[in-house]
Amino acid sequence: MHMARVLLWISVFWLVSGALCPAGAMAQEAANHDLSRLELSGEWYVLIHYKDERSEDKSITKFKDFAWSIQQTPGRLVWEGYPYVLFDEELGLIRRHALTEHLPWEPDEGVWKRIRNSIDVSSRAMTKKSLRGSVEEGFRSKPPRAAGIGTLTFSRDWQVTFAAASIRIEIVDSLSGSQGLAGMEEKTVFEILEEPGPGELRGRWREGSKRGSFRMVRAHERKVVK
Repeated sequence: MHMARVLLWISVFWLVSGALCPAGAMAQEAANHDLSRLELSGEWYVLIHYKDERSEDKSITKFKDFAWSIQQTPGRLVWEGYPYVLFDEELGLIRRHALTEHLPWEPDEGVWKRIRNSIDVSSRAMTKKSLRGSVEEGFRSKPPRAAGIGTLTFSRDWQVTFAAASIRIEIVDSLSGSQGLAGMEEKTVFEILEEPGPGELRGRWREGSKRGSFRMVRAHERKVVK
């Protein structure tokens, strides 16, 4: 009789745990994919594929690429942008051909392996931005000074917000002042939506009339070669 009662309790335990485990597993998986816990520090190669709503042929998929160097601390984000990523001569020719012909260039696995190891960049047109804040409240760049009378001022304002489902990087270029072009503005938005593997992030991208997706891959090191 005692043995029968023990077996009954074991059966009940397994039935209950079997019912609860899927929910528990899902909760654990959601916690593991909480993007607000991501550490953005590192050297990143960024590849964007997009279509332009204003293009004559809206079916064409174009690409652009560049490198980011990010330093993240509890109260600060320092963002360096390198518009020119350099490849060897043969690959550079293939990439330039795709850029000229509006083809959606994608590195093969061998190239991705090299990128993960190291990326070569040019210091030409390099930019740097410092943002203050926190993961909980978001990071913002310092507001620009007000333009003087009769002057036209360009500013690039950054805002980065962290949430469990996404990380949003918003960059706003604007002109301010008293001249005719004042008030012009263009917004670029990166929404990081998934982390498919270590050192890789993916998401949606938009800039004006352009819409697409992007892939960020972390490199072990960055070399400024010229």
